[in-house]
Amino acid sequence: MRTRLRSLGVFSLSAIDLFASAMGAFIVITIILMPDYQKEVRLEGHLMYIESLAGQTEDLLDDTRLGLDNTRASLHNAQTRQSQLRAEQDLVSSEMETILALLQARKKQPPSPPPAPVETEEELGSNLVTFRFLGLKTDKLRLILLIDMNKYLSTHQLLMFKSVARVLDSLRPGYEFAILGFQQLDSGPRYYRWPEDGRLAAMNRPNQTQAMRFVRQLNGKFAGGSSLQSAFKMAFDSPAQAIVLFSDGLPNPSFNNDLPPRALVQNITQANTGSKEIHAVTVGDYFKYKGTVEFMEALARANSGGFLALAQ
Repeated sequence: MRTRLRSLGVFSLSAIDLFASAMGAFIVITIILMPDYQKEVRLEGHLMYIESLAGQTEDLLDDTRLGLDNTRASLHNAQTRQSQLRAEQDLVSSEMETILALLQARKKQPPSPPPAPVETEEELGSNLVTFRFLGLKTDKLRLILLIDMNKYLSTHQLLMFKSVARVLDSLRPGYEFAILGFQQLDSGPRYYRWPEDGRLAAMNRPNQTQAMRFVRQLNGKFAGGSSLQSAFKMAFDSPAQAIVLFSDGLPNPSFNNDLPPRALVQNITQANTGSKEIHAVTVGDYFKYKGTVEFMEALARANSGGFLALAQ
């Protein structure tokens, strides 16, 4: 019995010793491998953090692209609105200048009327001055009279008609002439022609009578704005050699391709490829309004014509 008990005790100690040795080996291996494990754990953590940053960066890029698109759209809208406001400002400024000119003119007394026209023939070098009209002179035999019929000239219709009559009275047999009234309405430009077919009529008593009857029929039709650019295009297409413009000299840029007065003079002059004379007669309230005189005078000077201002 004792021998059997002794054998059991030895086996138990050996098993404990084996287990202890295995445990020790495991601990030693664990201690040796622990730094690598910690590195792997840290590396995985870093990778996850980097992936998280990459996702956030991608989100930021998406937001940035969207923000840039929105910014570009807002900038385009702002530029479009700026162009619209600039056009509206030019329109309002032009209308204000016109109204201011009318108000200033009514406060001033008109200057002395121009001297009566002298109708003579005189030699100037090799050119014969054919006739004088309203104090202006030309040697051209074919004329077209442009009558500006904008609403601001409605109070000066009588002066306009008298001025046209004086020009017609200055003509003699052998001359040809036509009349073109023009205005810009909401529906577009409108023209009144005599003769209606756009040709020039020979100067004689019946044609002069018909022309003045046509001019008187324009009474009460002055309205809208002044479309000078399109009117001159029609005059340039006519067989006339000289153009006589009757206007207040206040063209509205919105009816002339948004061109201010100085640019409009250049545009009309460049379009005058036939080198037709342009005589400018300012009618109505122009006193102390620099822009009116400057535009009409510059237009005439740039196209070999004369300038005159008439008041009631």
